[in-house]
Amino acid sequence: MVITLENFRKRIEYSLCQQFATDDDVKRFCEGAIKAGVGVACLNPVNVKLASELLEGTGIEISCNVGFPFGTHFREIKVMEAKRGIEDGATQIDMVINVGALKSGKDDIVFDEISAVVDVAGEKPVKTIIETWVLNRDEKIRACEIAERAGASLVKTTTGVRTQYLNMIDPDPRGAVLEDIILMRKVLSDRVRIKASGGIYELDYALELIKNGAEQLGVSRGEELIEEFKRRFGDSVQI
Repeated sequence: MVITLENFRKRIEYSLCQQFATDDDVKRFCEGAIKAGVGVACLNPVNVKLASELLEGTGIEISCNVGFPFGTHFREIKVMEAKRGIEDGATQIDMVINVGALKSGKDDIVFDEISAVVDVAGEKPVKTIIETWVLNRDEKIRACEIAERAGASLVKTTTGVRTQYLNMIDPDPRGAVLEDIILMRKVLSDRVRIKASGGIYELDYALELIKNGAEQLGVSRGEELIEEFKRRFGDSVQI
């Protein structure tokens, strides 16, 4: 597989998810996204409108985070967030599923909320975040199957947001685990793409994830990865 610099840029989903992000932070973030030429800028709902104004005409997609970071919002709240995000200029949705419902075996609840967000998003892609770092193998498989049946365009590993709650399960949690990408690619049909997110800091690992099925990469260091790609490989690399 040959990955060109331009293709790599478009696979990068550059994120600003901090709850303390100011307007100035959003402006600097958008400037960085434009400079790097990333494919997607991901932001919390309250920052989507400003970002859409700053990124207008750049060709950079804007994804609105829904149900961040825990996925514990009621379905109607997630639907409202998605609807408002689209009204404010979002062209994609990143939605955290109800992880507790999944782990409780209440698959119908997970299906219903994904379907509802997909419905309100219309033609705009919905990425379901399944939080792989708190799921066992069976739960990961079920989460992927439910997301596909509900009409999701992509399934994303994790929010990438580390909390003290994760440390109760794993003292060093990793969001984008290669083995998870391989499993997800086996479970999902070709219609549904995969977004790897959480702890992607090294270029070699990013390329390994792509090689094994991750079409998109959720990162907070998009500029650095793109610059390293240019420095090491120039216009393209065989992986």
